[in-house]
Amino acid sequence: MSTSLASPGTPALRTHPAPHAEPMPREELGRLLNLLLEAERAGAKLLAAYLDELPPGTGNWVGLHAVQRDEARNCAVLIHYLLEAEAEPSMAAGDFYRKGLEISGWRERLEFLNRGQRWVARRIAEALPRLAPSGAKSALQEMHESHLANISLCEQLLD
Repeated sequence: MSTSLASPGTPALRTHPAPHAEPMPREELGRLLNLLLEAERAGAKLLAAYLDELPPGTGNWVGLHAVQRDEARNCAVLIHYLLEAEAEPSMAAGDFYRKGLEISGWRERLEFLNRGQRWVARRIAEALPRLAPSGAKSALQEMHESHLANISLCEQLLD
């Protein structure tokens, strides 16, 4: 199956089954889930900080609030599957949070958010072919799709 999102000026993000993908060992899955958890936590914290600067109920606030809730929900999902894989969930937030706080212009902030969303979507897309059918694989597929939707939403806010 192939998933893609393409819009003007945005390269398509796709997932393709790898012909001879080696299954991902549990330890590697734990590392991947923690990497994603740190990225999602950083995104959720950054978006919360950005939302504090916007008047509630405005178009940008509503859109970014939806993305922030998605990031926070993803953290909970990733923690669940880390525990299921018997891996210790990381308490760290990725460097994305600190870097994002340094950006002041809204256009630049939205572009930065989308770079982060694309980074996560690529990591998930690369991993999916190596995951055995499971709840974690289904959750990551949904997370991939939600990142593509969030990219589209942020692009609409840029217009």
